[in-house]
Amino acid sequence: MSQETDPTSANELLSIAEVERQTGIRPATLRMWEKRYGFPQPMRDRHGDRAYPPSQVERLQAARRFLDQGLRPGKIFSGGAGLDALIAAAPGPASSSSSSPGPCQPILDLLRDYRIAELHSHFQLRLLDLGLRRFVIDYLAPLSAEVGRAWARGELPVRSEHLFSQLAMSILQARQAGIRAAGRPGPKVILATITGEAHMLGILMAEAVLTTHGVECIQLGSDLPPMEIAAAARETCAEIVALSLSSWFPRKSAVRMIRELRAALPPATVLWVGGDGAPGAAALTAGVYVFDTLAAIEPALVVWRSRVAA
Repeated sequence: MSQETDPTSANELLSIAEVERQTGIRPATLRMWEKRYGFPQPMRDRHGDRAYPPSQVERLQAARRFLDQGLRPGKIFSGGAGLDALIAAAPGPASSSSSSPGPCQPILDLLRDYRIAELHSHFQLRLLDLGLRRFVIDYLAPLSAEVGRAWARGELPVRSEHLFSQLAMSILQARQAGIRAAGRPGPKVILATITGEAHMLGILMAEAVLTTHGVECIQLGSDLPPMEIAAAARETCAEIVALSLSSWFPRKSAVRMIRELRAALPPATVLWVGGDGAPGAAALTAGVYVFDTLAAIEPALVVWRSRVAA
């Protein structure tokens, strides 16, 4: 698609920031793909900035799904028509119609239909029924993974995946507000995500589980430089720092920033890293503990408390 023949009007073009929001692909990556693979092919807005037609954004969303499935950009964009060939060969949502709907299917349907009140009511009832810890570990975390898989299969648009994250975060933040105000007598934990990681749901779920174990949590939020996280840990005398990384986060950057943070923390402060994007423990320096699941938090706290007592 050339810039000269693209019929998209200027009003339909999306800024590079909006493309990042819709696809999760960072601007630097988009520019690198443009230079290396010839795709995407942005147009220019009236200010001379890159602007993308909706058709290219749809293809970028497909490319993101293939990335999440483990394909490398070179494979996705090989030969110019690589992405189109992958899209054509990928099984669509209809291919799974012969199988019985999974337990998460009603939630996916509600997300597609923007039935927010029903979703919110459903989450609240599950929270009341299970309690905060079981709600997060047994229900919300598996549901979040299934929503991500549905998006990766192309069965759920990215807007619906974002809607789920916003609803889930609002439930957790409302529940945590009273707990934060009350304070906790237990160990003090700093929670955050590092620079470039904008996804908050994982670290909010970790906070929810920690508070049910009597931990005082200080939630710093997302996209924070390692040195800022280390400064907060020193200023609050935190015993533990916890990070969350989503699956799309670049592994090399994660390893580098985790090592940087570990070096800046006091020796007695423990560093925990979890999420689908957490590097393997072998890639990290000593004093960093990697978590596969939220359920692993409880035994880790038991070990930490026994060491402190000793």
